[in-house]
Amino acid sequence: MKTFNSGNFKLEKLYLDSIDENGNCFIIYHAKLEFCFIRITFSELIFSDKNGIVIDKRTLKKIRKPLLNDLLIFYSHLLQIKGSWKRLEFALPLLSFKDGMKNELIWNCHHPKALTEIEYEETSHKGFGYGETINMTIKPWNLPIEELRWGRFLSENYTIIWVDWKGNYPQHKFFCNGTEYNDAIFEAERIVFGSGVFCLIFKEIIIIRRGKLSKIFMKMPWMKIFFNRRILNSTETKYKAKTTFSENGETKSSGWSLFEIVIWGK
Repeated sequence: MKTFNSGNFKLEKLYLDSIDENGNCFIIYHAKLEFCFIRITFSELIFSDKNGIVIDKRTLKKIRKPLLNDLLIFYSHLLQIKGSWKRLEFALPLLSFKDGMKNELIWNCHHPKALTEIEYEETSHKGFGYGETINMTIKPWNLPIEELRWGRFLSENYTIIWVDWKGNYPQHKFFCNGTEYNDAIFEAERIVFGSGVFCLIFKEIIIIRRGKLSKIFMKMPWMKIFFNRRILNSTETKYKAKTTFSENGETKSSGWSLFEIVIWGK
């Protein structure tokens, strides 16, 4: 299948999530893609209940773009969801990158921690949530990435967010309550940082979604024309996990983490 490889590219992608104390997890994408002469709006809801059962809904129908205020409201009757994100902390300058052609990627973490309330299937879910927006004019297959790790841990007293970008131009961003650390060590079930003083430990890890992006696009096969083989062969794995945060071996807080690993294809 032929892929578009020329022309202007512009992607704006809003990501929102929320998870309640029982582990009911909501992930929302709302994206606008402009490529050559084509413009597409795309929204997706991924719901993973407390038992790990996943429901995935998508729509190409336009919805009102949420305003990035202290109180962010997302509503879609097509996805049967309404949610609010009340910001608790200031935005973080998560990541920015420019290539040699003046194309750029801006990763804006505008809601690092928010109080959330989700109305879904006539049930209300309250918890902590997160929100970010990526704006990029770089075609995704031209990004110098081999592996991407992203995640967040939110609790009453702690906000921990990380982006670990491996490739020709590595980027490492790790924030704990607004303080940046540059020594995070990633392992399968924990992250150690702050010269070994601090540790996140993941327990009862549940896979929300795993597979090649080509498989994820199976419900919308025509979307494949916008991405080349490198993107379609990339593998994404999303996780949720009960998490404890410790300092010098002493537990300071517990809550839930959401994180993902994306391995770029060849």
